[in-house]
Amino acid sequence: MSRKRRKPSVAKARRHRLRAEKHARRAGASDRSDPASAVPPGYSFVAERALRDLHALIEGQEFETMDDLNARLLELIEQGCASETAQASKQNDPKWRAQELAYDAMEAEDPLEALRLAAQALRLDPDCTDALRLKVSLVPTELDTRIQRMREVVEKAERNLGEDFIEEHRGHFWGLLSTRPYMRAMQDLADLLTQADRLDEAIAVYERMLELNPNDNQGVRYALLGLYLATKRTERAAELFERYPGEEDYSAVFAWGRVLLDWLGSHEASARLALLSARRVNPFVEGYLTGEQPLPQRLPPGYSPGEPSEAQFAATELWLACKGLPEFTAWLREQQ
Repeated sequence: MSRKRRKPSVAKARRHRLRAEKHARRAGASDRSDPASAVPPGYSFVAERALRDLHALIEGQEFETMDDLNARLLELIEQGCASETAQASKQNDPKWRAQELAYDAMEAEDPLEALRLAAQALRLDPDCTDALRLKVSLVPTELDTRIQRMREVVEKAERNLGEDFIEEHRGHFWGLLSTRPYMRAMQDLADLLTQADRLDEAIAVYERMLELNPNDNQGVRYALLGLYLATKRTERAAELFERYPGEEDYSAVFAWGRVLLDWLGSHEASARLALLSARRVNPFVEGYLTGEQPLPQRLPPGYSPGEPSEAQFAATELWLACKGLPEFTAWLREQQ
């Protein structure tokens, strides 16, 4: 017996929810330039907190060389009391305490607890970007309202950083802890815009993020590739492959994105070769793209390269591009 088709509106809402879950898991991003998996719910900010503690302990100190700085950092780490010392030195700093509460809120499993902690943070610091974006994300409102409010969070964070600061540090933003809440808010905004099918605006936000942080610790290049393909911006998609060489050799999103890009360019022979390569990277994506394998009701808490879990994330990124191209999915089926 054949499986009944879901109503398009239901399927679309489900896809949007899966995208939202994926970005929520990745909200914390990574200190690596190549995040290997999505961030699970209740993601721990332990690394970012530890780095923040170390920065607090060397604040105001001068070092003649980088070796001196690194030696001092190593000494603090070996002492094993950096966190307690930093907390004690910053206990009267409301902005510091607000960010600590914001970390607690982002790590909370319960949305109501997260909201409560975010509210506490905002009482200490009304400009706390992470707390503001959590409030926008967790309070149920119309999508257009959330977009407007998240845009206001981004604009406020941008003003607080200052135009001169942004220009000075453009190109290596994620390396500065003070920029990370702003970058997280931008990612939230881009995802909301995507959910609203305001793809041109979402693309503009993602492009700015890569301009500020080409290392892309947040992994926004995957979403951007999907949007380029969905809007037939094939030249920009090709440029993204050039910008991150080798990505298609291990990333399911890029491997299967290459198949679609070559197909859109009417390079069928290249598309067939890309398809063989994509199947080696992750063979499970194909079933999700053709619709033969339905996506789960909820995405897994993380993924492993080459496994069905990664395929579900990849299919979510590429779905917008594939849904408007029944000819492509038909071609995929013919290659089986």
